[in-house]
Amino acid sequence: MTTIESYNRKHDNQLPTLAGERVILTGVPDSDEFYKLYHKWLSNKELKIKLGEEDMEYTLEEVKKMHDEWRKDYKNMTFCILNKETKEPIGDINLFDSHEFNNLPEISIMLGEHSGKGFGREATQLLIDFAFEKIKINEINLSVYKDNEPAVKLYKKLGFRTTGETKDEDDREEFLMKLEKPSD
Repeated sequence: MTTIESYNRKHDNQLPTLAGERVILTGVPDSDEFYKLYHKWLSNKELKIKLGEEDMEYTLEEVKKMHDEWRKDYKNMTFCILNKETKEPIGDINLFDSHEFNNLPEISIMLGEHSGKGFGREATQLLIDFAFEKIKINEINLSVYKDNEPAVKLYKKLGFRTTGETKDEDDREEFLMKLEKPSD
């Protein structure tokens, strides 16, 4: 079974750059400017609710450490989402071997201040295509809060189907969803 870890070990944990019509997925910049922007995103109350992190407060140092750990983790691919036209970072998207899904791949995305403009859909589709075609995985899983209706709608449009329901540690309801690789 192909995993994110096996792919990353084979490729020395180096992420490719994936380009679409409006977005580019690339490695997360190791810069104070990016960390400050990411910290700003994680301080946004509305975004924190979507992420289920309403009670979390991150310092700039914690944001740097988080990204450093992700960069070194062979079980994780974290891409920065860039607006292709402006080259500005607009979010991140992750594909990782997930304990929640028995070490099968899980995808997650966070858009800073640019949700509802189609960037998330394109970034997610780019990563899905890469995962199925290049990594050769057979399914991608995710969990999404039921009350995050725009995200649920997006995932359904992309072909994810609901496989179950769960609650987080705060009793907030989530859908468990899966997308299987189309047969050739």
